[in-house]
This record gives sequence, C-alpha cells and structure tokens, in this order.
Amino acid sequence: MALTEFGKALRKARIDSNETLGSMADALGVSPGFLSGVETGRKKIPADLIGKIKFFLQSHNVSVENIDTLAAVSNQSVSLEGLSPQHQMLVAGFARSTLDGETLQKMAELLAASERK
Repeated sequence: MALTEFGKALRKARIDSNETLGSMADALGVSPGFLSGVETGRKKIPADLIGKIKFFLQSHNVSVENIDTLAAVSNQSVSLEGLSPQHQMLVAGFARSTLDGETLQKMAELLAASERK
C-alpha cells in the first residue's frame, strides 16, 4: 500500500526527530504496528493521536505544515462539528462538486492566502 501524504509527512518528521517507529510509538502510547498502519494509511488516525503527534513533534523541534488537514484527508473524513451552518453547507457542497483541476488550484490558493492573514 502506498503511503498517504500524512504518512509521508509523519515518517519524514519521525526520521528528522531521530526516532524509530518503536520509540515514537512508545512515546505516543500506541503499538509500533498501529503507528506503522497510520503511516501507511491502513489505520484511521484517532483525533487524540493527532494531538499527541503534534506535541511529540513540537518537543523535538519538528513541525509538519497542515498536519490536521493531512490527517483528515488520510482518514477520508472532515468533521463538521463546531462549524457554522454556512460553513457546513460550503463543505458539503464543495465535497460534491465536479470542479476542474485549475479551479481547485485557484480555490486552494485563495484559501491559503486567507489563512496567512
């Protein structure tokens, strides 16, 4: 199975932290097999594990840009909890859209620009 973008980023961050799969798994309180499954996309990433991963990486002075988004894509789910009804409608409508690649790229650039403000 090919690595997900989350798995690639996590594996690189783990290596940059000079950690083995086993040592990172121990620090996160999961088995090496489970962490391997998360890296390869065979296992869903629990929300609490994302927080633990972020804390672990921060403590090793390593950051992964957009780790929450990468995890959501890997899990193939986005929580609507806490979003306004307007945001929920936009997410649902966007998920069902048939936009072409060029339009999606423009929207991604617009979103990235709005997040930098």
